[in-house]
Amino acid sequence: MSKGSPMVATTLILMMLASTCLVASTQAQSSSSDGVDVLHTAVNPDNNKTYHLLSASSWEDAAFTARSLNGYLTTIDDVEENTWVFDTFASFENQSRHLWIGLNDVQDEGIYRWHDGTPFLYRNWGVDQPTGGDDSDYVHIASTNMGNIMPQTWNDLENNPEYFPVYGVVEVGPGADFSLRFDGLGDHITIDHDDGLLASESLRIEATIKASSTDGIRFITMKGDYGWGMYLSSGAIGYASEYSLSKHPTSNASIDEDTWYTVGVEIIEDVGGFFTIDGVPSGNISAEDAKIPLGDFGSNDCYASGDSCDELFIARMGAGCDCYHFEGIIDDVTVSFRENGIWEPVSHWTFWEGEGADTGDALNDEIDERV
Repeated sequence: MSKGSPMVATTLILMMLASTCLVASTQAQSSSSDGVDVLHTAVNPDNNKTYHLLSASSWEDAAFTARSLNGYLTTIDDVEENTWVFDTFASFENQSRHLWIGLNDVQDEGIYRWHDGTPFLYRNWGVDQPTGGDDSDYVHIASTNMGNIMPQTWNDLENNPEYFPVYGVVEVGPGADFSLRFDGLGDHITIDHDDGLLASESLRIEATIKASSTDGIRFITMKGDYGWGMYLSSGAIGYASEYSLSKHPTSNASIDEDTWYTVGVEIIEDVGGFFTIDGVPSGNISAEDAKIPLGDFGSNDCYASGDSCDELFIARMGAGCDCYHFEGIIDDVTVSFRENGIWEPVSHWTFWEGEGADTGDALNDEIDERV
């Protein structure tokens, strides 16, 4: 970690559920995965991630094989991904194939988690599913009608079904596997202040996000007490340049909900700046609006608490207001300063779920800080 890079704080108020990456039993882990083969590989054009269709196996053996492939049994984030997985694999080589996905409640009956640890948000259960049977802890996508369960919907099964084979689908790739989901209500991350985050004369903020709501104000990050930051304003990108939200500059283009974007803002103080969406310039910032506030406004909340209020906040407004929370997924946040005409990252946070995390509603995850 380079000198001046911010150290990671542990205040993560995420209503995430603990990872079940190690859900495979001791018996499954001790067995060889040689008997599970990759039958087909495809790239999903919507997220550019790689998916493998495995040969028939138990859910636990498929999960163990997925980890050996540096992936997880697939997490289904939305109806488009569910349709793509079904269309791509459920009739591969003109054979009907029920498909294991990463969803399971093996750890706590009735509490479903994805194999990669992300919370259970999107769902596509078949009629009267899940059954909630003691042994039906693992979920598959039905390839054909199963009574009143229609193709492409979900059904829960035992680990190693006796009456028909099930084929695992592995998802591999950067981004969503290790991203953090925020509920828009109170979830956020607080990172302790470090002098390396004291912006001077220049600032660039970039983040990879998938917003599930763009209504109103949704902060991606803010420094300290009404300091510099980036947020969504009804889908447009906003830059926090002073105390009053109404005076902040915003982009001239907006993003859509439930779609991945890399959004950014670049400022040279008192000179100007601009917004970007997926690298495309999306609006200029005037010299008058090109300010980089220190984040030491001194709001009543900070005076009352006695805190220094100089932390970096992710997924909420900042120290002066526990409000305007982000709703959706944030994959990473990069803060850069300009030195000798070159933008140099002072820190790049990529979110991942740390080993040995406690289970429960409030989960202290770790942040992998890369410079």
